[in-house]
Amino acid sequence: MRRFYATRDQFTETQVTLDEDEARHARDVLRLKAGDEINVFDGEGREYLCRIEGVGKRSADLSIIQEVEPSAPESPIGLTLAAAILKGDKTDLVVQKAVELGVTRFVPLIAARCEARFKDAGKRLIRWQRIALDAAKQCGRARLMAVELPMPVAEFLGAADSGTRLFFSERDGLPFGGIEADKKITAVVGPEGGWDDSEIRAAHDGGFRVLTFGGRILRADTAAVAITAILQHHFGDLS
Repeated sequence: MRRFYATRDQFTETQVTLDEDEARHARDVLRLKAGDEINVFDGEGREYLCRIEGVGKRSADLSIIQEVEPSAPESPIGLTLAAAILKGDKTDLVVQKAVELGVTRFVPLIAARCEARFKDAGKRLIRWQRIALDAAKQCGRARLMAVELPMPVAEFLGAADSGTRLFFSERDGLPFGGIEADKKITAVVGPEGGWDDSEIRAAHDGGFRVLTFGGRILRADTAAVAITAILQHHFGDLS
């Protein structure tokens, strides 16, 4: 089923209006017309089967047939992935895979050893939010993953949510195991150049459990995806 997104304020009890971008995609890319049926999700967890009543240049009007179950259920854990910004388009890949793996919230981190030259925070945030939306459409999630503005590692560690807090490091950590997960998990993953000593100390001081995986040397983008999958396997719904 072809899936579209509309914010909650675009819905009424019986109708929904697609914005210009979504209407253009329906009209020019998929060649949809009045009478065709599509699914529309609101980014907050609800999805509806709808019928197109009309497609204009700036919007599309739909009638709601019924609420339906999203094809991809949400994970039972609220997983925050905080990952250092990577060079090139590697963070784009991490954002996309985080959505597919059921991450609730993504926070890009500015680490001491980031190899990426970070600029234009607003533009990059818009890009990552667009990638998250496209990934949600494709993988069947009806709840959008929150993508936040980049922040320094120390600032994030000092203000992290309660729950299980895990800081993955290439050194100076305990083995993965014996973790009792809360309903909320925060996982912090580092940059290509590894963590600075001060960042590892800040994690300890902030009440994070510092963990080190043995046996494999992973690229930073691979590590972020692998760690997310492992956490969902152990504590979520990925079996």
